[in-house]
Amino acid sequence: MKEKSSSSDRPRSALGKLEHACLNANPALFSMNMGTGIASILLYNLPYNARWLQYIGIAIFLVNIILFVLISTATIIRHLRWKGIFGALGSHVLAGMYWGCMPMGLVTIVNMIAFVCVPRWGYRWAQLALGLWWVDVVLALVVNFGMMFMMFVRQTHTLETISTALLLPIVSSVVAAASGGVVARALAPFDAELARSTVIVSYVVWGTGVPVAMFLITLWIYRTAVVGLPAPSALPSLFLPLGPCGQGSFGIMLLGIVVRELAYKYGIGFAITRPEGNPSESILWLADGVYAAGLIMGLILWGLGLVWYTLGMTITLHHIARNRVYLSHKSFSVGWTGYTFPIGVWATATTTLATELDSPAFKVLGTIVSLQVVFHWMYVFSMGCWKASTGALFVAPELGQWDHGRPPLRWSKAGTREMV
Repeated sequence: MKEKSSSSDRPRSALGKLEHACLNANPALFSMNMGTGIASILLYNLPYNARWLQYIGIAIFLVNIILFVLISTATIIRHLRWKGIFGALGSHVLAGMYWGCMPMGLVTIVNMIAFVCVPRWGYRWAQLALGLWWVDVVLALVVNFGMMFMMFVRQTHTLETISTALLLPIVSSVVAAASGGVVARALAPFDAELARSTVIVSYVVWGTGVPVAMFLITLWIYRTAVVGLPAPSALPSLFLPLGPCGQGSFGIMLLGIVVRELAYKYGIGFAITRPEGNPSESILWLADGVYAAGLIMGLILWGLGLVWYTLGMTITLHHIARNRVYLSHKSFSVGWTGYTFPIGVWATATTTLATELDSPAFKVLGTIVSLQVVFHWMYVFSMGCWKASTGALFVAPELGQWDHGRPPLRWSKAGTREMV
């Protein structure tokens, strides 16, 4: 694995810094996009909300779009300018898993379009949300299936290399499925039949993510029991199992909610009903059953998420009590986004339960956890910007197979030199 470069090794010219950033634009940078996006969503949908909080959420949403465009541009330049990086990512036991952050970062933009733009500007924005959601679904499935294939065929794993980062490609499917519920709910007033189709696809995508994530979490529990906790620098990864639990809970509940709304508001059934009896009543009975099953499954997954939230917080606080330097800027890395998105998606499940169960307890808890994520994001985002300005944020372990971490240029002329 490539070691982090010292400050003296980093370029000092503006063009050199830009090249360094593009060369080391690892897909893990999209996790900054994920954290920024979930902060905007939580602020916009805070249980105890105010107009000014929603405006802040919208402002962060705009920042998130800019951030996604910048990281995507750097990623494209990286793969066009240098040879062999894509293959190196696929064969690396850790770095390639962060491809899952790209569709998850895009999902936060899709959801905010559905929350903010569709109610204000109508059907065209609903179409945009649906189109972007389909792009995200394709990306998520390609990353999910592709990285599992690479893990089985191209990579060599041991018990020590098993980490929660292996969940990232899988969770991208879970996040895309939950986003399908958000998009379908926004689309329903304009095209209920299309919303129904979106829900059906979302259930299938949910099935490609949550069960597989549970298998991998079981393997990670065994690894942790035998080998021990990850290194202090990887402590934020303790929260990654919270992702499929929280987003899986939110997604399965929201899809059930949309199924019931389609039945009661628009008379659209989820499936073919029995020929005898009143068709309208059959549609409603089936919708109520789907909704109830989703609510129960959501509660169970939320409880499992509570386990990972509690363990992650207690282990992190225990480490901080013994090592206060952990909170200093020297310990920060892009992996600290593990303190934002996984907890944030569990917060969305909490606020959904607060609404569906009419529970003040869940409402208060959802608000507390949402604000916790926002405060975490404020620290992570500010430190990320500072580290990016110094170049320390850009670290790509997959480049370690080349001398000095410099893969060959794809196009170069004799006698030309790279920017320094």
